[in-house]
Amino acid sequence: MTSIMKRLKTASGLAVLLSLLAGVQVAHATGTTAGTSVSNTATVNYNVGGVAQAPIASAPTSFLVDNKIDLTVTEVGGAATTVVPGQTAAVLIYTVSNTGNSPEGYQLSASNLASGSTLFTRTDNADFAGLGVFVDSNANGTYDAGVDTAVNINTLAKDATVTVFVVVNVPNGAANAQVVNVRLQARAAVPGGSGATLETQTAGADTAAVDIVFADAGRDGLQTADDQYFVQSAALAISKTSSVISDPFNLAVNPKAIPGATMEYVVTISNTGAATAGAISVSDTLNANLAFVQGAYAGATDVQIQVGALPATFCIAEAGADSNADGCSRAGQTLTVNPTSAISVAAGQSATVRFRATIN
Repeated sequence: MTSIMKRLKTASGLAVLLSLLAGVQVAHATGTTAGTSVSNTATVNYNVGGVAQAPIASAPTSFLVDNKIDLTVTEVGGAATTVVPGQTAAVLIYTVSNTGNSPEGYQLSASNLASGSTLFTRTDNADFAGLGVFVDSNANGTYDAGVDTAVNINTLAKDATVTVFVVVNVPNGAANAQVVNVRLQARAAVPGGSGATLETQTAGADTAAVDIVFADAGRDGLQTADDQYFVQSAALAISKTSSVISDPFNLAVNPKAIPGATMEYVVTISNTGAATAGAISVSDTLNANLAFVQGAYAGATDVQIQVGALPATFCIAEAGADSNADGCSRAGQTLTVNPTSAISVAAGQSATVRFRATIN
């Protein structure tokens, strides 16, 4: 085989490959745009007595391509969105895609799924009120309050995709491990109407106008996708114990709770939840039969604070204003412990606050 023949064969192979690639690209499109007029004319060629005659052409026939409505709704991320009680503007992210052959509008709505529904291996056990739906107006994929204000999709071009957010304010009373499964629904609507008028499938035989055919999975112009809020919160428990440290007669050897005896109180804060509890403060009002002991701990401090196995810290609980700004003070019989180095208790951890008082 000569080099020229080899080059010709290679060129032919490339041509075939390019032709196949072009075919793949065409197949990827959603199809001819609805409303396109498709016109055809038939031509007959003939001869008489071996002599070619003038071709005869039919009158043209034409039809309008109908509207094939198809769409997909997809959850983005493939996992639950972790939230905490009291969180504002907690966001679930979805996409809506127009896989039909004409621009479409979409009416959007969000709803809580029924209790017992399972998603991401977790079972729904709660609902959130006030679910809001907003369209990503600036296409940045991030919910921007006050910017993303459209609640329906006005018009989405064929082959186009838009991001949609479900947004809620998590109740302060939401409990650790609550699971809230949420469904986003998109329904095909007349484009340009901000989802106000739903599309209706054409009934009966094909008409001369642009008919509407629902081609989505349910043949109803409606698609959904589900996502999940998962509450991760601290779960604090508090306990308080007292013990006799000393009394005026026995001192520290088998002391008894008699007038003049010193009592130590221990307030224990345990976190059995799944998230850290921060900025913890403790308030304790002493019985009128008790007098707060000052200088009971190292360095003449009044209150000992210990988180887990960390070294203990201390503060001075002055009567009246917190003059040294360490966060500890007393107002009458009420002790407040809110240290400037905030008490923070991680999940599975505990902290103790200790102070002493004498029996009047």
